Amino acid sequence: MKRYSITALLVVMIAMLTGCIWDTPDVEGGELIKKAREAYTSLDSARVVMTNTETGECEQEFIFKYDEKGILTYSYKGKSEKSSYAQFNNGLESYTEENGKVTHLVRGDKDFAAYSKDAKHPQADMGLIIYQPASVKTATVTDESGETHIHHEYDLDKISPELEEGEATAFYADYYFKDDELLYFTETTEVKIDGKEKKYQYKVEIMDKNKVERVENPIKID
Repeated sequence: MKRYSITALLVVMIAMLTGCIWDTPDVEGGELIKKAREAYTSLDSARVVMTNTETGECEQEFIFKYDEKGILTYSYKGKSEKSSYAQFNNGLESYTEENGKVTHLVRGDKDFAAYSKDAKHPQADMGLIIYQPASVKTATVTDESGETHIHHEYDLDKISPELEEGEATAFYADYYFKDDELLYFTETTEVKIDGKEKKYQYKVEIMDKNKVERVENPIKID
């Protein structure tokens, strides 16, 4: 499944930051982040929202729920400046809409993929919460009005981001905790486009934890 942000950088970031971290020494804040990742993967259902902090617009939404057998049903909606993408999958069939074109697959088809608690979807797995200590260039932890703020700057030479346009000049991940609970995190990308600097920032919130009753198909079917 594709994942979009305005610059499409998130597609690369998530893919490259989901690798094994357990053999790499933690950087500051790592223990809290790893607990949050484990807590997320233990959920039976949730709604994940990514909001553009400049516009206040929700640009990605991922909703998931496991049934009593551990089979995953999920929906996803996302867009960038040049693309749009949506998908629904209940383990038996899937619908995908990419830039207005709809495709339908069923279990047994060549490209059909089903997910479960044992074979997790990438966005229902711990990689959703970015953490790759080997690629962190600087790390700080501060107390801000009773909340713990963890700031990580990533080394672009190690994550090799790709964009729809322009060149990335910096990438930051900021996590906000109340005690051991992750409240939200942000992803900030600084980009140079035609010699001009531009910044994209997204706020990621995990909502409705274990409270999703039904996952609706976001794709209109004729």
